[in-house]
Amino acid sequence: MTSRLTIALAVATAVTALPLQAAQPLLSARATDQVAPRVERAPLPATPSERAPLSFAWALDPAQALAAPAPQAAISRSYWDTVDAATLQRGMDLPLTAPDAVIQVSPVQGARPLAPQQWQVRDPAGALAVDKVVDAQQLRAAGMTVGPGTAMVRTGAAATAGTYRLQSAQAQGRYVVQVLEPNSPIALRLQADRQQVLAGGSVVLQARLQDDGGRAALAAGRSVARALPAGGEALLVAPDGRSWPVPLVAGKDGLRAQVTIPNDVGTVQGLWELQAFVSANGVQRDAKVAFAVARPTARLGGQAEVDAASRTVRLPLQIGAAGRYEVRGTLYATGPDGRLRPVAQAHSAAWFDRAGAGELPLRFAGVALPRGYAAPFELRDLQLQDQSRMAPIESRALALTF
Repeated sequence: MTSRLTIALAVATAVTALPLQAAQPLLSARATDQVAPRVERAPLPATPSERAPLSFAWALDPAQALAAPAPQAAISRSYWDTVDAATLQRGMDLPLTAPDAVIQVSPVQGARPLAPQQWQVRDPAGALAVDKVVDAQQLRAAGMTVGPGTAMVRTGAAATAGTYRLQSAQAQGRYVVQVLEPNSPIALRLQADRQQVLAGGSVVLQARLQDDGGRAALAAGRSVARALPAGGEALLVAPDGRSWPVPLVAGKDGLRAQVTIPNDVGTVQGLWELQAFVSANGVQRDAKVAFAVARPTARLGGQAEVDAASRTVRLPLQIGAAGRYEVRGTLYATGPDGRLRPVAQAHSAAWFDRAGAGELPLRFAGVALPRGYAAPFELRDLQLQDQSRMAPIESRALALTF
């Protein structure tokens, strides 16, 4: 009896002596991670921000695998241009590659609004090629926000490919002409290599003009995309309206650009855009992709404190500017088969009044582990967000093991 009590006391003492919290650095960043190399000051937006702290977690189904979202890819069968009155009066060439093309003409501010009967579209043989006309009132009734004088026409199912001519003798001022070819075999595929980037960082843009057989071939499952030799240009556009030209360089598989984001990203919140304008053999296409740009107003740094018993991770922050910051992460646990699977996700946010050191916890203790799941754990998809400025600052695919 005494022997059993002595052993029990010894085990209890040994367990009590084990450190429940252990400090450890975050794992080395991967090439696809976004890590702030520094922190900087930034003014607070004029809009008020929530200041109450918040921390919560919820269970995940380990049978449901998680996958990081891919960067946005845009597929375009359309293009647009801004033309002056002289161009419309003598006639504007519109290369079309498929029937049922839609053409919209919208007057720029100060231009003369045109009634649908004041402009016409003719096919390559010179015949009128309008199957249906919709005016501004009808477009607004359909839920579109258009100005006076805007009209849209469709060429019809019998239209053939070739160069059409848009013309209006009554044009005065400047007009935006938009062309959509939903049935065209020619499409522009545009993609940036990331969804978020820090100020001063870079984004790789890929533009590929391809012949995929058109909508009918895609629906029938017999499309094989073929890249077309093309040329074009791109434009980097900030939320505040500033823009920078971006050269597109021809490569083995389309056009490519290495885009450097300015250090001065301004104070207007919103997504940045990369717009591309590409042509080949007279066919034009344009598309745009959007992504987030963040100023490094904070960063993850120092030693994270891990309490394995309560599954709590305390993450140290280096704050560069006052604001509300959030961390979020996904807990992976080891299953009965020895494989790591997602079991919980946690978020934590708080307001920080000044620059300096801070800390945010991720608490997974309130989420019961599925049967058979236990340590070792991994903290994956760790993100740091600047909620005040709506900006994603850091992201790490794999942050900690414990």
